[in-house]
Amino acid sequence: LSMPWAMAFLPNGNLFVTERGGKLRLVKNGQLDPQEISGIPEVYFRGQGGLLDVALHPNYKENGWIYISYASPKKEGEAGEDRGANTALMRAKLKGHQLTDIEHLYKASPNVRGNVHFGGKILFDRKGYVFLSLGERGKREAAQDLGKAQGKIVRLHEDGRIPTDNPFVNKKGALPEIWSYG
Repeated sequence: LSMPWAMAFLPNGNLFVTERGGKLRLVKNGQLDPQEISGIPEVYFRGQGGLLDVALHPNYKENGWIYISYASPKKEGEAGEDRGANTALMRAKLKGHQLTDIEHLYKASPNVRGNVHFGGKILFDRKGYVFLSLGERGKREAAQDLGKAQGKIVRLHEDGRIPTDNPFVNKKGALPEIWSYG
C-alpha cells in the first residue's frame, strides 16, 4: 500500500483501504488484492489532499452503499480559486472490482488553492444522517464564516439532501448544510 489513509471493515471480514494517491484497495483474508477497485473520480492529490475516508452505510448488508470522501479539483463552473480544490463526498456500490451506481452527494465550496487541511471524516448517526468534516483549507478565518464550508461539520441525509432542521437552514448568508463550525 502507498500512503494508506482510511479503512472500513466489510461484514465478511475483508477490508477496504484508501490510498491517498487515489486508489481504493481491498484486503481479502489478510492479503492485499492486487487488483485495485476502479471507478474512483479524479482526485486532487497534493500535500494533504487525495483519497480520504471510506465508510460503509450502517445498513450496508441490505443496501451495499459505500461512502468515500476525497479532495476534488475545481471543475468548470464551480466557485473558487483556479487550480483549487475542496472536499467532496460520494457513494457507490461495488460489483467485482468496479464501483457502480456512483452518486456525487456533496462538495464543499468554494474551491481553495493550497494543499492542507481537507478533513474528510465520514460518520453516520442512528437517525439516517451522514456527517462530513471539512478542514479550513489553511484559511483559519473561513472557519467562522457561515457562508463558506471550510472548517465545518456538515450534516446531510444519506442521499446528500440537506436536512430542513439543520441549525443554519434559515439564516441569511449561511450554508444550510452546516451542522457545526469552529
